[in-house]
Amino acid sequence: MKKGWEVKKLGEVFDIERGGSPRPIDSFLTNSPDGINWIKIGDTKGVTKYIYQTKEKIKPEGAKRSRVVNDGDFILSNSMSFGHPYIMKTTGCIHDGWLVLREKEPGIDKDFLYYVLDSDLICQQFDNLASGATVRNLNIELAKKVKIPLPPLPEQLRIVAILDKAFAAIAAAKANAEKNLQNARELFESYGEDIFANPGEGWEEKKLGDKTLLKIIDGDRGKNYPKRADFYEEGYCLFLNTGNVRPDGFIFESTAFINEKKDKALGNGKLNRNDVVMTTRGTIGNVAVFSDDVDYHNIRINSGMLIFRPNLKFITSEYLFEIFRSGITKAQIDKHVSGAAQPQLPIKTLVNFTIPVPKSLSEQRSIVAKLDALSSETKKLEAIYQKKLADLDEMKKSILQKAFSGELTG
Repeated sequence: MKKGWEVKKLGEVFDIERGGSPRPIDSFLTNSPDGINWIKIGDTKGVTKYIYQTKEKIKPEGAKRSRVVNDGDFILSNSMSFGHPYIMKTTGCIHDGWLVLREKEPGIDKDFLYYVLDSDLICQQFDNLASGATVRNLNIELAKKVKIPLPPLPEQLRIVAILDKAFAAIAAAKANAEKNLQNARELFESYGEDIFANPGEGWEEKKLGDKTLLKIIDGDRGKNYPKRADFYEEGYCLFLNTGNVRPDGFIFESTAFINEKKDKALGNGKLNRNDVVMTTRGTIGNVAVFSDDVDYHNIRINSGMLIFRPNLKFITSEYLFEIFRSGITKAQIDKHVSGAAQPQLPIKTLVNFTIPVPKSLSEQRSIVAKLDALSSETKKLEAIYQKKLADLDEMKKSILQKAFSGELTG
C-alpha cells in the first residue's frame, strides 16, 4: 500500500442503511406526477455508474415505508447481483434489495468510491462475505466489514481523473469491437437473405405442412413424460433441454439422460439421423440438425420442441436448417408467435409457414456449402472481436488493481 494511504472498513466511514419495500407493492405504484421514483434492480439494466431515472413511481404513503435516497447518494445492491455500486442522479425510494451508504465525515470522492467498489479487490470480499446458498445476500453487518483503500482526497481525485480518461478510451474501443461483431453477423444474415429472397429457376414455394416435403413430429407429453426423478447424469437416451438447442446448432454443455425403460415407454419425440429440431416454446426458433457428427445415438426432444423430418428425396436436412435460421423464417416466427408470458409456436401455425425450395438437391447442397464457408469466416471474425472485448475487460481490471495498490501513474 502506498505511503499515506489508509485501509478502512466501510462501517467506519459510512452509515449504512437498508431499503424498504411497502407491501403489496402493486397497491403503492402510481402514474401520478406526485409519485416518487421507485428504484429497482431492473432499473440498472444498461446502466454503468449513474441512475438518472426509473420506470415506476410509488405513492408518497408508500415512500414512508421505504427508504428515500437523494441526488448524490451512493447505493449498493445487497442481494442477487450483490455488491454492485451506483451513484444517484435523482431522488427516489429504494426497496430492500439495496443498501445506501452515507459518509460519516466528508473526505471520500463518490467517483473514487464507485471505482473501488467496482474493482475485483472489493468484489472478492463481497463474494467471501455474502450469505445464502440460492439467493446470496450482503446485509448491513457484512457490508460494514468490507475493507477499502483510502488515500488522501487529492490522490483520490488524481486517480479518478486517470481512470475516467482510461475507461472512456476502453469504452470507445469496446463499442467499436461490438459494432464490428454485429457487422460480421449481419453480413452473414444478409447474404443468406439475398439467396433465399431471390430464388432462381426450378425453385418452388412450399408450405411446412406439405407432407411430401417433410413431417412435423411432436414429443410425447402424456403420462410417461419424464419427471425430475427420471433424469440421470449419464444414461441410455439424451433428453434435450432448451440449452442444448441454440441458434446455430446443438451445444451439450449441460445434459440429462433417461434410462432405456423410460425411453421405450415414450411414444413420439425420438430423433432419427438427419432430423432437424426447433425450439417452439419460450425461446423460439433455435435449430439444430441430428447429423452423423453428433456423438449421441439416442436423443429425445422435450415438450418445448418439434422435430422436422425431411423427405431426403426433395430437401436436405442441411438446407432445411439454413432456411429455418434465415430471415425468411424468422420474419414468419415474429409475425405469428403467440403468448406473452410464455411465447409459443404451435404446429397449427407452423404448417402454414412457407419456404423457398430448389428442386435440385445439388443446388441445395451448393447453397449450403456457400453459407458454410461464409459462416466459417464469420465465426473467425467473431472470435477475434470477442477476444478483443475480453482483453479490454481484463485491461480494465488490471488498471483498477494498479489504482488501488498505489501503482497508478499518469
